[in-house]
Amino acid sequence: MAVIPKHLRINESSPFASNRKVSARKTKMSAIVSKIKTVDQHLTRAVAKYRSANGKTPSELDLMKDSTAVPLVTQRQRLVKQYQYLKQESQFAEDTYNTIKGDSPIRRANQSFQGIGGGSPFDGRKEYRDTGLHSRGMINRVGSYNSRKGTLWDPRFNASGSTVDPKAARYYKRLTGGF
Repeated sequence: MAVIPKHLRINESSPFASNRKVSARKTKMSAIVSKIKTVDQHLTRAVAKYRSANGKTPSELDLMKDSTAVPLVTQRQRLVKQYQYLKQESQFAEDTYNTIKGDSPIRRANQSFQGIGGGSPFDGRKEYRDTGLHSRGMINRVGSYNSRKGTLWDPRFNASGSTVDPKAARYYKRLTGGF
């Protein structure tokens, strides 16, 4: 197998294997997680405040009526969406990197051209060899393919082989006036 030149190899300085982008994405994700935790603390305080005022645990509908909890809930939803987006982006980048890293054009070429000899196919004396397999007629072929019998692809199919229900025939005859 051929050796890949150093300047074509994927390493730490390659744009596909940049640790800087991965660490920046991980930093953003950890910052979002810390913001979600902060919002959760504020939501916990809002729930405790509602519980002390009303004597019961609030439902989601009760929280959506509370003026202090509404912005916290919407902010948390926005942060969760951002986190999920970054997580999907990170997974896509990792999958792309693994695909590129595992792809070798030389290996693919070796697989594609495997079995092709080095000699010219036009050199030497060539002759026709009878393989012993002969073509069969249509009827014989249908005989071995039972799934085609009685269908339009059956060579024995013709108009006389199809029948119409007599009641349906009378109905259409009456509709068309006997034609």
